[in-house]
Amino acid sequence: MVLQELFAADGILSAGIILLFLAMIAAVNRLPKKKLSFAARVLIGAACGTVFGLAVYGLERFFGSGGAVIFADGWKTGVRMPAGTGMGVPQWAAMGTQIYLGLFRFLIGPVVFICTVRMVIRTPAFREMPAQERTKRRVNTLMTALACGVGLFFGILFQVGGAGNGFGAVQAGGESIPELAVKMAPVNLAADLLAGKVTAVFAAGILTGMAAKRMSGKYMDTVKPFFNLTEAAFSIMGSVCKTVIAWKPAASAAVMTALLTSFGPEILWRIIKFLLVLVLAAVSMLILQLVLAALCGVSPAAFMRAGKAAMGKALKTRSGQASLPEAQKALAEGLGLNQEITDEVSAYAISSGMQGCGALFPAMALVFAVNLAGGSFTPGLAAAALAVVTMTSYGITGAPGTATMAEFAAVMGTGMEGAVSGLGAMVAVDPIADVPRTLINVTGCMTNAIIAERRLRK
Repeated sequence: MVLQELFAADGILSAGIILLFLAMIAAVNRLPKKKLSFAARVLIGAACGTVFGLAVYGLERFFGSGGAVIFADGWKTGVRMPAGTGMGVPQWAAMGTQIYLGLFRFLIGPVVFICTVRMVIRTPAFREMPAQERTKRRVNTLMTALACGVGLFFGILFQVGGAGNGFGAVQAGGESIPELAVKMAPVNLAADLLAGKVTAVFAAGILTGMAAKRMSGKYMDTVKPFFNLTEAAFSIMGSVCKTVIAWKPAASAAVMTALLTSFGPEILWRIIKFLLVLVLAAVSMLILQLVLAALCGVSPAAFMRAGKAAMGKALKTRSGQASLPEAQKALAEGLGLNQEITDEVSAYAISSGMQGCGALFPAMALVFAVNLAGGSFTPGLAAAALAVVTMTSYGITGAPGTATMAEFAAVMGTGMEGAVSGLGAMVAVDPIADVPRTLINVTGCMTNAIIAERRLRK
């Protein structure tokens, strides 16, 4: 009895299924890296977890009776599954899911702080900025906010993640802007880092970076070690992030097993619906970009014709950086714009404030996670999400796994810690979601360059 409680196995068959689950995780973790791309391994892990989860769900339905809460994190306390042959598997799968998501919860605070400090000390003072620098930052910020708004709009409109309680429902603790502002304001840097309060951490990073930069004017020898420490911390932090991201294939198997054993087959439709709505939101964002480019004198036909190679490469490689040369060539040669301006603006937009990975996707992931957790999306929460996603898109600049970091920043930054479990599904489908969001990154960098070039030309 003690061993049964310790290992969450209520019989020999249950113990055998748990061993099969652990063997599946180990097998996914050992998939050949040279023969299979990272995206392929993540999708294989998700597929294995889906099949295994459906099998366990079927066994539970066939043999089980009674119930046990599987996801008791935050709001999600009402999902109950029969306690039968495979009862131990949901607990083991949920354990793996929570541990993996917990790593990102642990990382997001330090990542935002270090990236923000580094960004500030590398940025010239606003009064010293040339017009080109100021314009590219303003355009980038506004376009990031627009992409975030599109993601929120479509996520709420189509209720991704679940029905929720309606846009006007009252959430525990209140959701007015003053209440949210107080909740997200800095209180204690150590506590804010541990709690993942990214807005507070972002503000602390801005203040720290500004102080270090101001001191460097007269006391560079004194603050130089801090500059070096920041770069060293950024490199180490990046290595840690890459290590955690490398475990995504095995994590995706655990995530899908946990979701299927908890929600049943219905969760698959919720995930598929999210991906379909994401594509629709990406298409809508592309249309908005074409309209803005047209207002700046570049017709949609010319934009699509010139950017065809860049967009094709974005869809094929799922890498904005790899598609940047084609995008810059399209702007300079295909559209005849000022290359000095377009090269700088497009390069900046593809690495900071990415409209797909840093705004559109995390906004929709936030709605999915909140709805899946049974929460309600109030107007105040939507306003907070718009501010948080726009700000932290700069606070994760240069960090590996930008989209993953951005989605955790969106959830943690808006105080929706109880909804973090819903981001597990985003881990499993990340390679698929990466296609439309990378396309928007690339078309977004082109649109930013067109707008900035036209404004500076005037």
